[in-house]
Amino acid sequence: MTRVKELSNLSRIRVLYVEDDKETREELTSILELYVAELYTAKNGKEGLVLYKQQQPDIVVTDIQMPEMNGLSMAADIKGLNPEQQIVILSAYNDVEYLFRALELEIQHYITKPISVERLLNKLDDISVQMDLARQAENNRKLLEQYKLLVDEKAIVAKINLSGHISYVNKLFCELSGYSEDELIGKHYLFSFDDFGQQDILDDLKKSVLENNRWSGLLKKKTKSGSVYVVDVTVVAIVDSNNRTEEFVALMVDMTEVYEKFERLSLNLKQDLNEQKHYLHEYERALELGTSLCVINTDGKIMSANQNFSNMLNYNSDELVGLSLCDLIQDCDDFRDRVIKKVGEHGFSSRVIKVAGKGGFQRTLSTVIVGIRNEQGSIHSLMSLSHDISETIQLNESIIENQKDLIYILGEVVENHSQETGLHIKRVALISELLALKYGLGEEYASMIKIASPLHDIGKIAIPDDILHKPDKLSTAEFQIMKKHAELGYQLLNKLDKPLIKMAATIAHEHHEYYNGCGYPAGLIGEHIAIEARIVSLVDVFDALSTRRIYKEPWTDEAIIDYLQENKGIQFDPELVELFLENFEEITRIRNLLREQ
Repeated sequence: MTRVKELSNLSRIRVLYVEDDKETREELTSILELYVAELYTAKNGKEGLVLYKQQQPDIVVTDIQMPEMNGLSMAADIKGLNPEQQIVILSAYNDVEYLFRALELEIQHYITKPISVERLLNKLDDISVQMDLARQAENNRKLLEQYKLLVDEKAIVAKINLSGHISYVNKLFCELSGYSEDELIGKHYLFSFDDFGQQDILDDLKKSVLENNRWSGLLKKKTKSGSVYVVDVTVVAIVDSNNRTEEFVALMVDMTEVYEKFERLSLNLKQDLNEQKHYLHEYERALELGTSLCVINTDGKIMSANQNFSNMLNYNSDELVGLSLCDLIQDCDDFRDRVIKKVGEHGFSSRVIKVAGKGGFQRTLSTVIVGIRNEQGSIHSLMSLSHDISETIQLNESIIENQKDLIYILGEVVENHSQETGLHIKRVALISELLALKYGLGEEYASMIKIASPLHDIGKIAIPDDILHKPDKLSTAEFQIMKKHAELGYQLLNKLDKPLIKMAATIAHEHHEYYNGCGYPAGLIGEHIAIEARIVSLVDVFDALSTRRIYKEPWTDEAIIDYLQENKGIQFDPELVELFLENFEEITRIRNLLREQ
């Protein structure tokens, strides 16, 4: 039984509930009114659409089959008004065609009938949490845009492509240099530098940016009119998700006036110690305000952490000092070995890490680790600059979870239609995942197979009941009709351009192919059959033989093993059969845990 968790978020949301059945509507209305901030009810899609336009609710909960305008027609009109609107579909098992239409409308939330109040309340609470996260993400995006605008208005900015040519300049850059934007775009970044005895500095700049490292320093340049100006420049590499450099951004501060003062006051052009300390303090203050920063020694002990980093993990700064990195980071040994090696080779390392805060809660951080070297050039310590991406990760996982829930619902529709149990799809899913891992496909791919496999027989919803439920052997003509379910399942699923659904389409299409090419519908041979389909084919047959069906009793394990051995290289991938038998005890343990009573 699903338990109702703490539902504090519901008290802030407004819900539109559309249901044509008066008894169901009144019963559910009396419950929802106790939890949500505002509730609007309608008895059909036409009334619901009018109410939606008037009230603009946070969440719409709707039945599908209703008079005047059904739930999906209303949902389509609502999505036309607001593509981001959160909609929960209340569906019966025989609503599979409507579910596919809902999927095309990018509706991701479903509750099957009869309605579980606990499940509905938990679903509404989950959606409200996701909406809060989405609002926070949008606020962060707007804040970032404001930061970008502020930088563009207050700093001198230029972008440089990988060939070293200027691809963007802002207004302040044009004003300082005396060149127009058209004159600057496409120029090599060194075009306005004169020697000024700074060739070593320019060589260091070029070397640093080509190695994707940041560079900062003072540079002299010439304006269009020939006068000299001095800028304090910071150049950073902008990298993609694969850590490949896409471009370089240069942020500059006009130091001409300050530099001229120093030039007049000092023949050696060196800043005095107080000025150096002042700028050092300013840089430290900027880091303290804008970054979650932690310094670690080469033994993995925390030497210092700023307030942002400490607050993020619910610690005081003093509590963190002296703690081992392994007290906070999952897979610490692997992290430490890889990071220290990369920092030693390249000077820095970018990683996504999971850390445990005080009280056991976890955060996911996007972190850049920079090596701090001593005067001899050896790494003295590591400085990590981190950004909390936990909410972004949670949003992505929520999207995947919604796709998974939908696939299981559709799988149960198939099992219900074919008079088999939901435990069959769960056994096939878990055993397929195990076999994929043993085959070496990796956790992510194995998990996708587990999620997609429940739809392997989705095409059976189009097979007539008198054939699907026939207790005797099918005639030749009936078997030809039954075989169409593989192609029908593929046609149903392949319309949707989503990775999990695409994999489910492949499994539905190919799980009746034989390794020797004698299967259907396409007669594929060997490794031309997708590995996910080869895995599900073997597991599906094993589970079918293991359980009672309307036309047979369950086989013994000995008889099943003999069958798999006899069909190795004929019906099944021989390597998969060997792996299956090597892990037979673990596989039967999963089967027995989920066996029908």
